Amino acid sequence: MIEPPGTQLWADTRWRDGWRVQCRWDGQANRLLNPAGRIVCRGSLPRCERALDKACPALAPVDHLVVLLHGLGRTRRSLARLDRALAQRGFTTARLDYPSTRRPIQEHAATVAELLDHVPTPTKLSFVSHSLGGLIIRQLVSYDAPWRSAFERIVMVAPPNQGASLAASLDQGGVMRGILGPSYAQIAEGFANTLPVPDVPVAIFAGDAAGVPGDGLVTVDETRLQGSSEHHIVPAIHTFVMNHPAVIRRAISFLSGPPDR
Repeated sequence: MIEPPGTQLWADTRWRDGWRVQCRWDGQANRLLNPAGRIVCRGSLPRCERALDKACPALAPVDHLVVLLHGLGRTRRSLARLDRALAQRGFTTARLDYPSTRRPIQEHAATVAELLDHVPTPTKLSFVSHSLGGLIIRQLVSYDAPWRSAFERIVMVAPPNQGASLAASLDQGGVMRGILGPSYAQIAEGFANTLPVPDVPVAIFAGDAAGVPGDGLVTVDETRLQGSSEHHIVPAIHTFVMNHPAVIRRAISFLSGPPDR
């Protein structure tokens, strides 16, 4: 499922207790959104940052921050159910938006890294991702920043860790990359095989739906990653696998577990 037109334009570049400063993908505009998603300020980045400081003064570092990254063609809304479940269990969550169809994986990761640079480094920093989001996390592994040492655990839902054969077969003539952008092209071309493998515990959830290979977009084997701590298979299609009750339950259990380094 691809989100409606107009939803692939903005990248979260600052985050503070649900408030988000966003930059348009082409760098032509900035805006500040409140936790309800309403725009409360427009203008330059410094102006939006000043408005953020006024609306939500800087916070002390949290104990365990979980960053949620959606998949290709989706928005943060697709991870709302999982986000709510994590918040109910006491995690501080930052559910982010990024223009997944507009930029390559390296640029998505750079934007997330910049956002983390402006968040007080938490005691523990974990990630939950769907699909493309997992590859962005793997790109973040290569960064040398204070928040990198706080990496605790990673949950990947339906990640194309070995690429996606269906994406490659559908990309004949470059039509699909013209629609879904450079990140799709990278998935089709096997860019995932060049990405670092996280050095922290990783739990992977793969969909295996009846009548289609894997979850319909990514096969079970394509989700696998050498050295992962857990690998679970659930009966779900790619679009909705993150909402499967077993995924939510086991993801929370995994993120709540003791360090396993």
